[in-house]
Amino acid sequence: MAFAVSGRSNSPEPGLPQPVQDATVSVLSRSVDEGYEPRITLINVDGRPTSAGNDTFRTDAGNAIAAEDDRNAFLDGFGSAVTELRAQTPEVDVLGALDLAGRSAGGGGQGGNRPGTVLLVDSGLSTVAPLDFRQRGLLEAPPEETVDALRASNALPGLQGTTVVLAGLGDVAEPQPALSPAQRQSLVALWTAIATAGGASCVAVVPEPRGGDAPTDAPAVSVVDLPPPPTITPGRATALPDDNSVGFQPDTAEFRDRNAARGVLAPFAQFLTESPNRRIALTGTSARAGTPQGQVDLSTRRAEAVKALLVELGAPADRISTRGVGSQFPGYVNDVGPGGRQLPGPASANRTVIVEPSE
Repeated sequence: MAFAVSGRSNSPEPGLPQPVQDATVSVLSRSVDEGYEPRITLINVDGRPTSAGNDTFRTDAGNAIAAEDDRNAFLDGFGSAVTELRAQTPEVDVLGALDLAGRSAGGGGQGGNRPGTVLLVDSGLSTVAPLDFRQRGLLEAPPEETVDALRASNALPGLQGTTVVLAGLGDVAEPQPALSPAQRQSLVALWTAIATAGGASCVAVVPEPRGGDAPTDAPAVSVVDLPPPPTITPGRATALPDDNSVGFQPDTAEFRDRNAARGVLAPFAQFLTESPNRRIALTGTSARAGTPQGQVDLSTRRAEAVKALLVELGAPADRISTRGVGSQFPGYVNDVGPGGRQLPGPASANRTVIVEPSE
């Protein structure tokens, strides 16, 4: 087993959620019954992840009670090591920590014939390239696009055959602003996709939240700026983000979560119904992928999908205009990298429907 745990600023004090503790107890208990000696490795998740040490659980107890005492003593020592863990290097490289944990756990067990288990306990907000969530749009990008970009640069973690358990994703501490439910959902989906693409045989997510303050004796980690929720203000344009709240399935005009989109757009519909003089202009934009005409067509259909949902929510159709401009708009961010590969963060930032309300 390899535990990648953060003891860093802007993430809660290091510790293991109860389901992770229970899983560890189960592995150690099973090892006694089956006669193997599991190696436990602790990985320090920071800007340059390193092994904080490892130990092998062994017992020569002659009965079950003595074996349980040995197991509990081992767990007490390991638990202390976890809570005392502190980052040594500024920033945080979660991708590198997962890779190091995968290498440590690969072929775990006596004789190397048992699949290993990797347990990541971290918020998941990495700030080191190639997965730096300070990059605009990366948190909202479809997981498959980010995975493809990591695969193209040979940056996926090596997790072949391991079981990966993800805990604490999206749980942060000051000064990092809290994530919205949609942002946390995006983060969970992305790390699940990365672990699967890295070769994990099974990926499990622990939903139990982690709370508390961050350690005060750890180096700084940059704050990840989070886009605010869409709001409607007369005379001010608002871009609907390409995220799990009001974004679309890749290359379609189908909402990722129609119910979530209804919740986001309800105030926009109400805005129109409160006065007969109010109007909304919807402009669809896109990443620079495919033909220019294809970009315009897709962005137009997405603007029309937003209009259709507004009408469904009670807004008058004759006071909503739509158009699509593809990637030809003033706020376009370059989303094409070396070799013509699309950059997931900027591409996601360019996929919007811009709402311009007036009265």
